[in-house]
Amino acid sequence: MKRSFFAALVAVALAAVGCAALLAYAHTADKRALDGQKGVRVLVASKKIPAGTTGQAIRDGGYTEVVTMPAATVPADALSTIDGSLLAQAVTADQQPRQLLLRGVFDAPATRRAGLPVPDGMLAVSVSMRVPAEVAGYVQPGQEVAVFDTFTVNESKSPDRVPAGDGLSTGHGYNQATRLLLPKVEILAIGGRGTPGAADVGPRPTATPSAGGAAGSQSGQPADGGSVLVTVAVNQDQAQRLVHSAQTGALYLALLGDGAEAKPGPGVDNYSLFQ
Repeated sequence: MKRSFFAALVAVALAAVGCAALLAYAHTADKRALDGQKGVRVLVASKKIPAGTTGQAIRDGGYTEVVTMPAATVPADALSTIDGSLLAQAVTADQQPRQLLLRGVFDAPATRRAGLPVPDGMLAVSVSMRVPAEVAGYVQPGQEVAVFDTFTVNESKSPDRVPAGDGLSTGHGYNQATRLLLPKVEILAIGGRGTPGAADVGPRPTATPSAGGAAGSQSGQPADGGSVLVTVAVNQDQAQRLVHSAQTGALYLALLGDGAEAKPGPGVDNYSLFQ
């Protein structure tokens, strides 16, 4: 009798423990299920956000709305607000209506225009050159060149060999000089945007004949195959020298080989050429 009583008591205790364990498991399962469906508030585009729109413009321009979505379906970098770190940044691609706004689509606003990569802190300057002066078409974007300037000498200051300022003049009464203008600059592009031969060594665009019937500069120099635009990366001082020289003389490029260094100097003129 006693054994039957104790056996029944043990069975009841085991049943109670089993029920407790089952209830505990069910409770944690419900909790796990609830966690998986927990709602989070995120930003979605309420209208198209064009690429390049800054975080400040998105926040102030009514581009987004806040919606609640299941946490399990939301990417880790989904935004719930446009915080201060994103105000000066911009979206790098169009964001379509109802699209989740993610932190990864923001980056520093693009500062380069027209597809021309300009090194930070530098200026892009284009000058027109005859094809031989452009190393016969062998110059490629990314290469470094030295820039030389040939000009008519101001005879009143001939020892200094400085330009007269009225363009490159030819004839027996004129003295011309050639000097190194810029020791090293980087080529950014060859040819104009969309013109044949741009940024490669293929056919170059030809020059338009001048009023005198010869293609080339106003000084009447032969075109030697035409002219081409060359765009280089320069600082402000170099840009001023380059632009000024393009107006008062004729520019010539020299490709720099490994270890080559172009050094400024007095240059040569008609009188010192063979000394």
